Order: sequence, then structure tokens, then C-alpha cells
Amino acid sequence: MALRHAILSALSRGIPKNGYELNAVFNDNDERAWNASPSQVYSELTKMEKLGLIEVSDRTERRATNYAITEAGRAEIERWLTQDEPDHTIRDDVTMRLLTVWTLDDTTARHLIEAEITFQRRRERALRTKLQTFEQLSENTRVWRNRRAVHLLWLTQTTTNIAWLEGLIDILENPDTPVDEALAALASAPVA
Repeated sequence: MALRHAILSALSRGIPKNGYELNAVFNDNDERAWNASPSQVYSELTKMEKLGLIEVSDRTERRATNYAITEAGRAEIERWLTQDEPDHTIRDDVTMRLLTVWTLDDTTARHLIEAEITFQRRRERALRTKLQTFEQLSENTRVWRNRRAVHLLWLTQTTTNIAWLEGLIDILENPDTPVDEALAALASAPVA
């Protein structure tokens, strides 16, 4: 997936966005589908406009340029979804750290894991708030139904991550506890 497809995906919801708003979407810890720097986003917007995938929908009084997806952009989204294989490679700094946390002393390892639990709990609260916002919207469109479904997926993953991290603390601090027993909470972790 290229940044181009992430931008088209964000614009395909039917709400024009400017570069600042797209940057906010890509740097939202709660919507971790894609990450990009502002310079990458603005550069890609210029290229996409030249290719006819997006167009200027309006300019605000603060001189922000809002972009909307074009028919060519929708065709590119369809082509990407139906013809490109998804990239299943992983680059996950958090998981790599957790794979190596055993090298630390118990106090340091616990601190690192608790910091990740804190992050995941903040994310869990933010996702629950977004889901409540979606419930309050009167729209029952495919866009909002899909977004709600994806946010439920992220909430499930986050809740599972918290239960797993709590089990990891038990695994590291209690070497006599079987791993399966320490992670038994995963099977009963509440989701929504």
C-alpha cells in the first residue's frame, strides 16, 4: 500500500480534507492504519492532483486547500482493492521490544510493560469514545457502518493487548506460572 491509497481511502468517505486534516488522521494513535509525515502528505497531494486522482474542492479563508476524490481516484481505489495483494510484512517496534523484554531486570521490564498498558488503556478509552460518537450519528451509511466495524476490531485488539500485557508481567515475575495459565484471561477478555 502506498501513501496515495491511504489518502484516497480517507477522501473516499465523501468529506473533503486538507493536508492538515489528513496529517491528523495519519498521526492519530487510535487509527493506526497508516502513518505519514506532513512533508510526505503534502508532496503526495501535489502528485495526486497532477495525476487527476484528487481535485481542489475549495479553499478556506485561511488559505487551506481542501481536496476531494475524483472518479479517477475512485477507480484507483477499486483497482488497488481488487488487484493488489496486501502487504502482510510487519514492522512493529512495540512487539519487537516485548519479544526482548526478558533481557531486562524485573523492575525495568515491569516499568516498560506498564507504560505500554497505559498507552493501550488510553487508546481503549479513545476508541470507546469514538464508538459512542458513531452511535450518536444519525447516518447509517456504508461508510459509517464500516468505520464502526473497523473501530470495533481495533477495540478488540486493544482489549486483547491489555490482557496479554498483564499476563506477560505475571509470566516474567512468576516463573512457576505456566504461560497458558498466565494468558488465560485472553479467552475471556471483554470487548465492547
